[in-house]
Amino acid sequence: MGFFKKLAGALSKKKYRKNPNAAVLTVEQYAALNVGAINAEQTMYFCDSLHTGSDKNEMRRNLADYYGIVDRDTVLSTLDWLSSRGHRVYFEAIKQFISGLSTAIDETDLEEEQKVNTYEYIQNLNTSIEDLIKNKHIKKKVDLSTQSVVGWDMGRLVLVTRCCYELAYISEEEAWNYIRKAHRECQNTYLDWKEFADGYIIGRCMWGGSDMMRHGGIMGIAKGLLEDDESPWLKYPLRQNT
Repeated sequence: MGFFKKLAGALSKKKYRKNPNAAVLTVEQYAALNVGAINAEQTMYFCDSLHTGSDKNEMRRNLADYYGIVDRDTVLSTLDWLSSRGHRVYFEAIKQFISGLSTAIDETDLEEEQKVNTYEYIQNLNTSIEDLIKNKHIKKKVDLSTQSVVGWDMGRLVLVTRCCYELAYISEEEAWNYIRKAHRECQNTYLDWKEFADGYIIGRCMWGGSDMMRHGGIMGIAKGLLEDDESPWLKYPLRQNT
């Protein structure tokens, strides 16, 4: 079962799974770990430890199928791509165009082979606008011009990092370095988890288009994380000084 195919099952099971053998982490570590909370709920991973509580063979297959990860070299290249570029380079290229504030795509930071993907991502966002407005991730189309999808890249960075650590591709120190970087990037971009959730979901819509079942489920997960009494997002704010 793949990462996203678990979604329907995740919605019917206990939320925010705890690792019964989890080490005690710092408040900063818990907050950093929960940059990946939407993904953890999708995949039914533990929300409070590096360890996921999932089957290692399944993780190995998923990393190969979804990210092309088969060894340490492909791990590092994938984690570095998510850290430094990810899908946000596409969003930055198209967001002024998709919002109606520009008549052209800004291809400045896109590599030649990436330029063809912008048309698919524009179409995906166009088919998702109504859903994004309905679920209050934006108020109107033009709002996309001021958004960032850093959260989409950083949420996946945490997920993939945890899997790679559990499969012994990277060390615990390396894992925390990537997860802390994801946390810092989000703190530098968003004021709170609501802004993070908006960015994550907009990025997911750009990548995946108007698959309403998946979007509705992911939006529901984000809503729960923002509102549920037991949510780790309520316990560990994105910015600890707020």
